[in-house]
Amino acid sequence: MGPRVMRRLPKFVHGFIDRHGKPRFYFRRPGFDSVPLQGLPYSAEFMRAYEAALAGQPRPPATRAGPGTMAALALSYFGSPQFRALRSSSQYVYRRTIERFGKDHGDKRAADLRRKLMFRFSETARCQHTAQGAAQSNEARDRHRPTY
Repeated sequence: MGPRVMRRLPKFVHGFIDRHGKPRFYFRRPGFDSVPLQGLPYSAEFMRAYEAALAGQPRPPATRAGPGTMAALALSYFGSPQFRALRSSSQYVYRRTIERFGKDHGDKRAADLRRKLMFRFSETARCQHTAQGAAQSNEARDRHRPTY
């Protein structure tokens, strides 16, 4: 392959010359697996591989949650029919609460969960909610207080 023989590679194709001087081409599309393409660009062999890679299925989204962790449990619940059956307002509240819990404890194993931890989290959440509600009610009271 001489310099500048090809003007442009097909979409999502990246090419380079390896350390042995052999041209290599890969189909690299965001959300899809990287696929090596055989042959030189625009040859019959290359175009068959390119069309197959273009028609391929996207890879499943990464969850970043290890199996058996609290984060995996939360993702499983968010995808469940029971969660989907809730009203959107309930989904919003549940999701926020679970995600707040998962921010601190998402990497921990669900099997290691102890009752004491859940009580501590619920008390913390209640205190935060109460403090936030008190601050909002003070703001409302101050807004409607007559000025002299």
